[in-house]
Amino acid sequence: MTTDSSRIPIHQILVRALHPPVRERAFWAVQSMIVFWAIIHVIVDIQNTLQGSVLPYGVPIDLLLIPVGYAALRYGLSGSAATTFWAFILWLPDLFLPDDRGHYAQDLVQLSVVFVVALFVGLEIERAHLERARAEIAEAERRAAEIHYHRLFDVNTSPIVLIDPSGVVQEANPAAHRIWDDVLGRSVGDLTGLANTDIIEGRATQLSVSVEDDERTFRLSTSNLEPSALGPMRQVVLEDVTEEYRSEREARAWAMEVIRAQEDERRRIAREIHDDPLQRLLQLARRLETLGSPDAADAGFEQFGAVREELLSVVGHLRDVTRGLHPAGLDQHGLVSAVRGLLVDLEVDEGLVTDFVVTGEVTSGSPESEVGLFRIVQEAVRNAVRHAEAARLVVSIHYDAGTARVTVVDDGVGFDLDRVGLIGGSHLGILSMRERANLLDGHCEVTSMIGSGTTVDATVPLHRVPADARPVSR
Repeated sequence: MTTDSSRIPIHQILVRALHPPVRERAFWAVQSMIVFWAIIHVIVDIQNTLQGSVLPYGVPIDLLLIPVGYAALRYGLSGSAATTFWAFILWLPDLFLPDDRGHYAQDLVQLSVVFVVALFVGLEIERAHLERARAEIAEAERRAAEIHYHRLFDVNTSPIVLIDPSGVVQEANPAAHRIWDDVLGRSVGDLTGLANTDIIEGRATQLSVSVEDDERTFRLSTSNLEPSALGPMRQVVLEDVTEEYRSEREARAWAMEVIRAQEDERRRIAREIHDDPLQRLLQLARRLETLGSPDAADAGFEQFGAVREELLSVVGHLRDVTRGLHPAGLDQHGLVSAVRGLLVDLEVDEGLVTDFVVTGEVTSGSPESEVGLFRIVQEAVRNAVRHAEAARLVVSIHYDAGTARVTVVDDGVGFDLDRVGLIGGSHLGILSMRERANLLDGHCEVTSMIGSGTTVDATVPLHRVPADARPVSR
């Protein structure tokens, strides 16, 4: 038996040694046996005629090894220590009996042997008891952990399968059974269509599976489990990352479309300024040169009037260009005024019938929030004009508890959101509105049905919480 004292702290052993099993009947039977041997020993010492004839000298002390050993084997150090102490107390009177043949020395030697044997055997048994108790506790903890694992295993929404070293599925949680009807006993490679060794060794990291006619993307993670009744096992977890990947693809596509739209907008602005205002300003410069000549002195007044009208026309055209770049009146008069001006221009330019409703207490927001809300309204209106074939448009702004909710409803042809890919350039506006709302810590929802028009609903806080002041998620 291994007796590495570093495994069991000595103070634990001493604490147990000071707590004898006084409630055990067998323990008291052992103590009664010690009393019996003590009485026999005293009788033998007193009756010298019995020594060497009836009983051999010293045999009763040697026989103490029987009860002491029994107490050590059954109770460990707590039993052997108490029994040895009891034997020592009972033998004290005998040590003081007069004897001229070295009685005390022999008794002391024999008692010392008994004490050493009791201490050694009791200590080893005590260590064995503590080791067994620790093993039982560890086994109970292992079973509790296994039960806890199986509970989590069963309720986890991610598909999980447990495979043996050859890749055969031994267990599967309900989420895995919803993907594969017959999963137990099959090779994980057959189920996933991937190489068995790639999954076992953790080289396969992604999997596409059709779930209820919907193509889902899963991230695979493989890990070792502690050996169980089924032997060494590996756990394969399939984390559904379809929405995450879809959002990443849409974000990348949106970023590329934004860059393309910026370049298109710059080309449009350059073309509008070059083709109309710039050419007209050059023509006006030539006419002014003509008016400066002596031959044009008589017609100067009429010519200057025409030049003035032309300049005012150029100024109006440039105002329209700048209005497209930044909403007129937003900085000075706020979101409500800017949206109202946008709808007035829309009625004049497109002939749409518009309704504008403002509810709640109008509150000024941060510049970025108001610009973001205006752009969402502007994009929703632009989509209604370009794609919806709408005749009527209802725009509402509701202020409540530090947030603003804008809603744009048209009576156009509508479309099927489930069938329309949002990555295409024609639907950049929907992605743009969502991203603007997300960047402002808000959200934007677009709902539509064919023949029932489209609704854009966005809610954005009027004042964002600074990033360094936000609570840290744990």
